Amino acid sequence: MKKIATLKETKMAILILISLVSTACLIEEVEQPAQVDAGGTFTTIVTVSNACAEASTPHLGAMAVMVPDDWSYTSGTFTTTDDVGSGTMVVDPDGGSVWSTSAGSAVDFDTVFTATNNMQWVYLLSDTGSLTDAGVVHEVTLTFGVGTTNGTYPIGYVATVNSGDMLDYINGNDQDDGVYCSAGLDTSFNHMVEVVGGTAGIGENKLPSKYQLSQNYPNPFNPETTIDFRIDADSHVNISVFDVNGNLIQELVNEWTESGAHQVKFSGHSIPSGIYFYKMTTKGFTDIRKMTLIQ
Repeated sequence: MKKIATLKETKMAILILISLVSTACLIEEVEQPAQVDAGGTFTTIVTVSNACAEASTPHLGAMAVMVPDDWSYTSGTFTTTDDVGSGTMVVDPDGGSVWSTSAGSAVDFDTVFTATNNMQWVYLLSDTGSLTDAGVVHEVTLTFGVGTTNGTYPIGYVATVNSGDMLDYINGNDQDDGVYCSAGLDTSFNHMVEVVGGTAGIGENKLPSKYQLSQNYPNPFNPETTIDFRIDADSHVNISVFDVNGNLIQELVNEWTESGAHQVKFSGHSIPSGIYFYKMTTKGFTDIRKMTLIQ
């Protein structure tokens, strides 16, 4: 799979694969709203093309979608352009455990792709797989029931196929050497959608009841990510990024800060891929979180 193709910055994007291990994919087009009503529905249409043919085993398509924790999956369908058929996207009864493995061992999915505060992962599968020619195009439609909490949420997507050890192939290059397509699992994070018309929630400038350092999003990221934090009293705040050896990479915040909810961005364009830590220190509060840069 290649990098995802997105709409304007204010629109979410989604990534899905209806394919199998030896198939690489490219998101060709995404059609979905930037704003939805609380209690309503959120529907997205995704067009995906396969770079390689599948002539052996038709594994099911697999996808994990990060949505607000008061949303629910309603329905999903897919169609394919070369007349191999159509079908539905259903909730994965195994919760992604078949493909969420690496080198033959189970992996805690949330440690690799951490859901941010107030978010959850929903795991989906296609109900059928098909043998396809190279260049086949799938169109996928997914619908979620929107919750009641207002806010702007970072929707995230992980797409692969329902086969073992797919976490060994995160964001691989889309190339076909005649034997193997190296991309097996792709990600797309931080696609914002705003929920309006509901109860007060995220992004409405509520005073926090405690100090808080949130998980960055997207995570993993390339090359930019966002860190939210909250303080319940005016105070001096320091937020710094360190490598795994404890070396300071960058100070993101080092100033007197007013009470409330804040955010800061970090860019890893000048540092290598790997695991990094960010630490928040203020009067009476310290917290450290881990993040992963994938170039």
